Amino acid sequence: MAKRDYRPGHWKEPKMRERLQYIQDKLKTLNAPVETIAGTEVRVSKAECPEHGSFEQRCRTFKALPHVQTRTECPRCLETKMADMQNQVQAEQARKKQALIQTLLKNAHIPPRFEQACFESYQPVNAQARQCLAVCQRYAEHWPTRRSQGGGLVLCGRPGTGKNHLAVSMAKSLIQTHQASVLLTGALQMIRAVKNTWSKTAEKTETQVIQDYARPDLLVIDELGVQFGSDTEKIILFEILNTRYEQLKPSVLISNLAPAEMADCIGERVMDRMQEGGGGTLAFTWNSYRQQKSQCV
Repeated sequence: MAKRDYRPGHWKEPKMRERLQYIQDKLKTLNAPVETIAGTEVRVSKAECPEHGSFEQRCRTFKALPHVQTRTECPRCLETKMADMQNQVQAEQARKKQALIQTLLKNAHIPPRFEQACFESYQPVNAQARQCLAVCQRYAEHWPTRRSQGGGLVLCGRPGTGKNHLAVSMAKSLIQTHQASVLLTGALQMIRAVKNTWSKTAEKTETQVIQDYARPDLLVIDELGVQFGSDTEKIILFEILNTRYEQLKPSVLISNLAPAEMADCIGERVMDRMQEGGGGTLAFTWNSYRQQKSQCV
């Protein structure tokens, strides 16, 4: 009989799981009383394992076919095989998880400038900045609740205060910890994608594009306020965010506008929906980090 190959990577995960279950069942049988099967008889005797020495072996013989026998294996060998298989299953799961994380990070469209952004590298310049950091960290930590309630965040205020840094940090944390799907996009880019569907040569319909933005677990929309603020743009924003709202899909909005100006930019209905499900607004009102850095030079 050909010897099984237990080297890591030899078994794909489904086959590994089947083999692991097979070994576990064998051990379970050894630890249980001898099963009575009609037409067979069992003889218990001592056997020698080249590696582990003497062990109790059960030999089942079929009365109608005396030459057909089944013999139990060394239990310590089975335990070793089971441990090896468990390690292989865990290694394969870890490999698949890491591959999924890399795919999700790629599909998130994180701008190259913020690829290294994380909570640890954010530098709060005052108590208010530390509070914003803490809220974003808690949002990521409690993602399963935020996801189930559909609660998002609005990050608005002065430029250069770390809004994008914290938004990307949240996105990366959700991908790495929860394998959530995230998409980062700009407001103009999103509006342009919808308007492009109005062309006769468009490859997608308006509904398909809206669904593209509704699909990710978290949608991060940057640069709200740079668009013209027309009724058409507000309708497009509302359509996308309302679709996500109805599906309990959280969104994060980023803008250099003050909180009081946000409603005029994106509409009161959108702002109202962003406060539900545990959502809220963070105001970044301090001076630009870049300006402070240049003043210190």
